[in-house]
Amino acid sequence: MVKYNIFQNSKYVYEASFQKCPRLKGLLAINFLSELLLPFSATLVTTVVVYALTNQLPAGEYIWIVFGLSLFTFILTGLEYWSYTTYTFENIFTRNSTFMIRLTDHQLSTDYMNVEPKSRRDIISKAFEAIGSNMYGVELMMRSAPTALYNFVGMLIYGVLIVIYSPVIVAILFVMTVVNIFLTSRANKYLASQRDRIGKIWDERYYLSQDATNHKYGKDIRVYQMRNWFSRIFVALTKERTLIGKKVEKRFLFASLSNTIFLFIRDLVAYVTLAIAVLNGSIDVTTFTFLIGIVTGFTVWLNGFVSHFNDLRKANIATNEYRECLQTKNEFNHGEGVDTGKMSKPISIEFKDVEFSYPDSDNMTLKNISFKIAAGEKIAIVGDNGAGKTTIVKLLCGLYKPTKGDILIDGVSIDKLNLEEYMRLLSVVFQDSEPLAFTIEQNIACDVPENIDHDRVQKSLEEADLIKKVESLPLKEKTYITEEFNKDGVKLSGGEIQKLMLARALYKHAPILILDEPTAALDPISEEKMYLRYEDFLQGNTSVFISHRLSSTKFCDRILFIKDGKVIEEGSHYDLMAKEGEYRDLFQIQAKYYQEGKDHDTENQS
Repeated sequence: MVKYNIFQNSKYVYEASFQKCPRLKGLLAINFLSELLLPFSATLVTTVVVYALTNQLPAGEYIWIVFGLSLFTFILTGLEYWSYTTYTFENIFTRNSTFMIRLTDHQLSTDYMNVEPKSRRDIISKAFEAIGSNMYGVELMMRSAPTALYNFVGMLIYGVLIVIYSPVIVAILFVMTVVNIFLTSRANKYLASQRDRIGKIWDERYYLSQDATNHKYGKDIRVYQMRNWFSRIFVALTKERTLIGKKVEKRFLFASLSNTIFLFIRDLVAYVTLAIAVLNGSIDVTTFTFLIGIVTGFTVWLNGFVSHFNDLRKANIATNEYRECLQTKNEFNHGEGVDTGKMSKPISIEFKDVEFSYPDSDNMTLKNISFKIAAGEKIAIVGDNGAGKTTIVKLLCGLYKPTKGDILIDGVSIDKLNLEEYMRLLSVVFQDSEPLAFTIEQNIACDVPENIDHDRVQKSLEEADLIKKVESLPLKEKTYITEEFNKDGVKLSGGEIQKLMLARALYKHAPILILDEPTAALDPISEEKMYLRYEDFLQGNTSVFISHRLSSTKFCDRILFIKDGKVIEEGSHYDLMAKEGEYRDLFQIQAKYYQEGKDHDTENQS
């Protein structure tokens, strides 16, 4: 990934800022001039006072000069405060709008394979950290770039004035600058070397702080008395972060200490040199006062430049991390592709010699797997946990690309399809889906209220067997889920959430229906009722049903039995039972457990 320098990143953040707020250019110009003239104005006032006293100017003339300079300084101070305050506000707004929206939009649209793996989540975390504070990352760069610039210009102007009278002082200040830059460069390199560890600590602390206050974990935390355990981990992480911080600050302290020593030498040389010049008659007291102010001002400019340039270097690290995240390339086609709207319905599917290994893993989850699903066929993919069933769903949904092999949709490689258009062919119920904190109808339609087909919502709720629950609520389908946005929101049970997700898939009514463990959270009675309804749901669709419960797949046309990432048996339920293979053995074991459960329930009732 390309790493950008300070100038390239400054150009990047300012182009975005100027596009969002064009008046920033004027604010920066006013702030630049006022910041540059204010110190000079203050020095000039002192010089004029000394000149008036030593040359016995008339009181009236003296007062008018001082009044004029003071008024000028007052106006500059007002302009400086107004421009800086307004500019700072616009920086905050730009960070929280332009840069946040840019990153969020990227995360919502990029390939899922760029989001889920741990290595990718680390990059994403650093990117959000870069826009998470007004004193770090992108906004720190927006704040520091102009201040570093006007400090540099001020340093040049004051430096020229000093060279005319005392080149020795400039030489000392130059050495002082070189040493400071060298020491701070070392400190910044060390800081960059610790970024991964600091980021990991930040993630872990954030995770703990979120979970410790999350009501989902509140019961377990209290019943199992995890408070002290959480506290010890949090304290350990804090100590480790503090230790790294101290090591970083120690390196920056050396740079600061060197500045203090050089400032002492500078003041000593400046006062002695200029005092001798006054005694020799080379300069008068007025010039002496002016030059002392210039020397002091030069040091302020110099220190300001070094300080803000160091801030820019820190900000540059984080801004690079932000841009690295945004530049993650998609592997699927997100542009023009085969027109999925012209594909004949229902749709056929084929996995052709597919192998797959998750990022950051050396293990093959799927191993040279091949199978075909005819148009309109109902397929069940079964097997133990970890066999690779959900991975097949992820590949079929275009969430990951096969490591090897190809997936054909109606005879066309998934690589040739526009991914956004392809997603319109899919209705999916994932086993780990969670509803959003919006209304029930918005969760089903996945759209804004004015675009929702309310009749379809009602029909979907009925087919998913959730209508009675929804009708019992005061606001019915307009009820919010959870109390995040509305105090009258409801919390659905695990089984109700799965029914809601099924209603969402039915509302979309896409030609490919994928159900990944859709009844895992349902009780046996509700599960049985749902199976009886599935045959109606699946009419006219190419359907893929994932389950580890073999009893739930009898209604499917064909069953693929997966083990260790391979299809080891294939056929209808009755065909596979007749083969007396692993499918039959596993089915009989599960049936035995179900039977034992029923017997146990009967004994309890009697």
